[in-house]
Amino acid sequence: MEKILEVKEVELAVLESFPPKLRITAYGTVPTGGWTHPRLEPFIFIQPPPDGIYDFDFVADPPEEPTTQVITPIGVVHLWDPLPEGVRGVRIHAGQNSETALLDHPEHPDRTPTRYTFVDQEGVKRVVFFPRALGPLGTSERPGEASLEYTGLEGNVIFRGEEIRQQKTVLGKLISVALKSNMADEGFLDFALVLPPVRMGNEVQVEFKTVGILSQGPSGFGGLPPGAQRTYEVLELEGIAEYIPIL
Repeated sequence: MEKILEVKEVELAVLESFPPKLRITAYGTVPTGGWTHPRLEPFIFIQPPPDGIYDFDFVADPPEEPTTQVITPIGVVHLWDPLPEGVRGVRIHAGQNSETALLDHPEHPDRTPTRYTFVDQEGVKRVVFFPRALGPLGTSERPGEASLEYTGLEGNVIFRGEEIRQQKTVLGKLISVALKSNMADEGFLDFALVLPPVRMGNEVQVEFKTVGILSQGPSGFGGLPPGAQRTYEVLELEGIAEYIPIL
């Protein structure tokens, strides 16, 4: 086993159990393809660390055969059970860096939504958005891959990973997908969702309101007429953010 190249992100979640358990999710990169069995190896402490920060090495098994020479994402989900008293956070080490994640209030965690569901006022359009892949990450699955399912008069379409564009704006995060991309000279049709920051505290479900935008444009074949090249339809959406614990 070897340390991975670099840690990119660390997320902590205290699971509802007694005694409490801590789910540590870490994302990073390895220098080539073909790395397997990602895991977190804890440091051995004779006494608890005085600052309450516990250390782990993010390791995996490098490939034994020639493989693609390209930096590749990797992820791991580690269940820490039992959770020692006085834990304030964890520090994850890789070959080139380390990342620290803190638990401000381990007994009352501020949960991060794992699924968002949106419905328009007429109940015609429905969008389900998963910010990240759920469950343990395998070697063939891209870590942290988002998914979005759009259902409307345009049909039912599922998008994953790089098919979903995510941008931080002053309005919140803008999530957008291409419903039509100039296929059969039909022009372009994009859908964008404004996702505000949602704080869940200790709740498992939070309701809120937001908007979605359908943006349509011509194909461009045969020349374009003068004037605006996009039309917009604004949808008022009822949103539900949910925290779904994954063991």
